[in-house]
Amino acid sequence: MPEVIYLNGRIVPREEAVISIDDRGFLFGDAIYEVIRSYDGRLWAFERHMQRLAGSLAAIDMAYVDVEEIGKAIRETYTASEIPDALVYLQVTRGVAPRSHSYTRDLKPTVLITVRDIIGGMAEVSPDGMTAVTKPDLRWRRCDVKSTNLLPNILVKTQAHQEGAYEAILVHPDGYVTEGSSTSVFWVREGEVCTVPLGPEVLPSISRGIVVEILQDEGLPLVEEHIPLAEFRKVDEIFLASTTPEVCPIITLDGEPVGTGRAGPLTLRLRAAFRARVEAGDDAPR
Repeated sequence: MPEVIYLNGRIVPREEAVISIDDRGFLFGDAIYEVIRSYDGRLWAFERHMQRLAGSLAAIDMAYVDVEEIGKAIRETYTASEIPDALVYLQVTRGVAPRSHSYTRDLKPTVLITVRDIIGGMAEVSPDGMTAVTKPDLRWRRCDVKSTNLLPNILVKTQAHQEGAYEAILVHPDGYVTEGSSTSVFWVREGEVCTVPLGPEVLPSISRGIVVEILQDEGLPLVEEHIPLAEFRKVDEIFLASTTPEVCPIITLDGEPVGTGRAGPLTLRLRAAFRARVEAGDDAPR
């Protein structure tokens, strides 16, 4: 199915989806984004994404943007696509103005939405487990904002792929693990599921939040902590959480097996529970 593109109020052919060379998103990365998945014609965790969108806009001094109107545009564009299992990308830039580091608050935001089939992107993810490598975390200090400033992420992700790995797990300059280049990271140690606490160092991932809720629902403990890389290498299980792979086991790290070298029991349990929530449409904010 063809990609559907919405730009500033209109659904347009790809060749007409153009922006000004003075758009601040193009010039400065002065923009935020969201990625939403659909299952069988239903946008997954839509309200949660809109809440995070509002938070990102407020964080970059764009709280004046009408999130409700953007939500309507996303739904209309998705409906027009007729793609049941899709990846919906939203980007909002501060708008167009002559190049200057400072900005004014009278700019008209640029709003871009694309809808494309997700099936091809799923092919690279094996339910049996994937591989990861560790890389230095060189990102800016507001990783909780879903900004389009992703240069450090794409560099380490590309390095990981060049080394035959699926994901790059990032290590803070102080020596502890933060998150993946495009995923949240969890680990299991002595029966406890652990992850990094929310804060400026990590994105408040929608999938992370759902995994945390699953743990609460099933009475499983969650430990939020910063783990040094040396200890991270010794954990029993590692898994990632994100929009595309949902819950993804990591079975090797830097070429060495994680635990038994196979997807662990708690990871598989949480993966199944996540799928059950998807099938039940259980995604409303709590």
